[in-house]
Amino acid sequence: MKRIFIFLLFSLFFEISYGQNANEILNKRSVKTDSLRLELQKYNIQDDKVEYLQNARKVLKSTVDDVLKLEDFNNKTLQKVLMKPLTEYYDAFTFESNKKIINTLRYGFENKEDFINHYKASEALLLGKLIDRQYQALIDDSQRVIDEVNMYISKNLKRLGITIEEYEKLSENDKELLEKSFK
Repeated sequence: MKRIFIFLLFSLFFEISYGQNANEILNKRSVKTDSLRLELQKYNIQDDKVEYLQNARKVLKSTVDDVLKLEDFNNKTLQKVLMKPLTEYYDAFTFESNKKIINTLRYGFENKEDFINHYKASEALLLGKLIDRQYQALIDDSQRVIDEVNMYISKNLKRLGITIEEYEKLSENDKELLEKSFK
């Protein structure tokens, strides 16, 4: 009961904070996730955590669809069996609250409306994690590129006998002339 209360409070917080309902939040996060996925593809960035979360999203959608097809929705055992594929993605559905780790994977709902609302919040949590991880993958790749460029510049400055401090003091024109000698 306490977990349900925390969940309801959590979902109410989202609606009040953003002045949006769960469907609007899911739609915005879904669009953001899809655009970031395209950005990762554009730069050919592979990230295992992003793939894990994307797979969790696919499994969540198919699992929720399967559960919603139940004729006898009160059958908790059948709900549990249908939810089993999500246990592989247990970590994707966890969050920390009051220094406790809480997982949003649940079964045993008595009506479809409660089930749908619960899993909309779970999907919103998952999409939030996915967006964060996609941004982090883009940042990590950008940092890798910056590090490679800096290493290249340092290596070539050392070869030319110039320190980084001296290089930084040069005008943009002088830097461009010097960079041409790197090649």
